Amino acid sequence: MATKKTVESPEFLYLPLGSIIVEEQIRSGIDMESESFKALMESIKDRGVLEPVLVTPKDGKYLLLCGERRYLATQKLGLESIPARIVNTITQKDEILAYQLVENLQREDLNSIDQAKGILAFIQAKHPGIVYNVDEVMAALVSYDRRPGDLPGEFAETVSAIVEIVGKTTRTLLNMISLLKLVPKIQDVISTGKLPVSQGYLFSANLGSPDFFTIFDEVMETPVTNAVLEKKLTAYKRRKPKTEPKPIPMKIKVASLHTTKTYFEEKTGMYTKDDLQTLIEELRAFLASVELQAQKAPETAPEKITGNRPRPQV
Repeated sequence: MATKKTVESPEFLYLPLGSIIVEEQIRSGIDMESESFKALMESIKDRGVLEPVLVTPKDGKYLLLCGERRYLATQKLGLESIPARIVNTITQKDEILAYQLVENLQREDLNSIDQAKGILAFIQAKHPGIVYNVDEVMAALVSYDRRPGDLPGEFAETVSAIVEIVGKTTRTLLNMISLLKLVPKIQDVISTGKLPVSQGYLFSANLGSPDFFTIFDEVMETPVTNAVLEKKLTAYKRRKPKTEPKPIPMKIKVASLHTTKTYFEEKTGMYTKDDLQTLIEELRAFLASVELQAQKAPETAPEKITGNRPRPQV
């Protein structure tokens, strides 16, 4: 494809790649070895860049707002320029992120983890004096959905802006943000599509499952349906709590000692002195243990609480 010079157009300019500044984008990273990126390169090679990148003037050059994949693909093809649409100078981080949200969060090729990080970054940029963690943002989304009046005015406006920009329900936004509570290992497999986003939601909703990581490893080894995964993650909630076994009544224990005593009386002469001496030593140790327990035992048995009502006296 022939190199185009910088030519003004009513819709866009062809800008030299060297005049474009690339700073951190919403995307966490672009895999230039992926099949989708290679397909983009082939498309640009055959038909050129059909959708201009979005830039804004900065320090005599242009800051890239949206279109990093197109920029990198053009660069890798060895082209010198790219079609770009220029918007008025933008310096505020929240405004830059707003453009990126509009451009990226509505694109199918942006994974849910990057979408969630973009939303969190937008909130942080709008309120730079306060650090919001994932739980606080989730709580704010719940309040906005149920009791919007409980939110501070400025924060409510931020949530409203996100809902309008992204074009998704607050419930969907809540699910997306919840993915950031997962450990990086699980976030990575969601980002790469190895674990469905819907199952990522199930994992984030069941962080308290005692078999959490075991189940994750099993699912990565042998994929299951959402219904099966939910059943696995919530199985512990359906388990009956373990109850302490009731102590054997003392009268039964004493009766067993009487039985043993009677047995030895009937078997007099059947055991050697060494056998009986061994038994005596064991009995002494047993007696010492019982005496120690007696020192620690309460004076009276604890009152048993039952659901039975007392019988009326007659």
